[in-house]
Amino acid sequence: MASPTSLAQGASDSTPDLAAQTAVHIQVRVYNAAVMPAADQAVALRAAATTLAAAGIGTSWLPCGDVAPEATAAVCDTPLDPSELSVRLVRLPGTASTHGELRLGYSLVDTAARAGTLATIYADRVAWLANATETDMPTLVGLAIAHEIGHLLLGNNAHSRTGLMRAIWSRAELQRNVATDWRFGRSEAARMRSSVQRLEGLRSPQRDFHATGCSASLDRPTVPATDAAECAGGAVASIRAVAAGADR
Repeated sequence: MASPTSLAQGASDSTPDLAAQTAVHIQVRVYNAAVMPAADQAVALRAAATTLAAAGIGTSWLPCGDVAPEATAAVCDTPLDPSELSVRLVRLPGTASTHGELRLGYSLVDTAARAGTLATIYADRVAWLANATETDMPTLVGLAIAHEIGHLLLGNNAHSRTGLMRAIWSRAELQRNVATDWRFGRSEAARMRSSVQRLEGLRSPQRDFHATGCSASLDRPTVPATDAAECAGGAVASIRAVAAGADR
């Protein structure tokens, strides 16, 4: 087997100070149900932060769930601040299929309010896809995080025809590893920055934080009724991958 392709490697290797390069800043809680090792989470976080930084958006991450440090565990149990987003990193029951489209996670978006706060990632499905396409799993998880945060900030369930926000990530695209396939479009980035500026205006000073760690990803199978109820009147934004068979 060939060595895994390192998606977005060039960007992640050349951004020692992401905060200094960004115009706006978003805070994200990551609830991890012990589905990803801490070292892999760090790589995934770096890839997500690098991708968002390229769109002019800085990130602060608050690790929650089974990996939450004692100092932040209490914050993780409180309601989200109006300025915060959240990502859940979980496993999806069942076995991934080698046929058709593989669903990796989803975001819940209130399309009327053009906003969302929750994305769910199936880390085991991302790992399966990474293995099937010989790509770097933690980096693929990070790109998925960035994609789903994109949906939350854009406030819709729409996908682009090209770039990171396209609906389907094919085997050929993953292995080809063209930089433009893993970036936000210019207009998408501008709209996302405007959304973050709105959220920054809602931030409670006592809830500001700088923390490290975590990960998540994209795509959805059948959405549980309990999840759908969290965003009444909203829509599910998902991304899919073609891991085997004919490439798109």
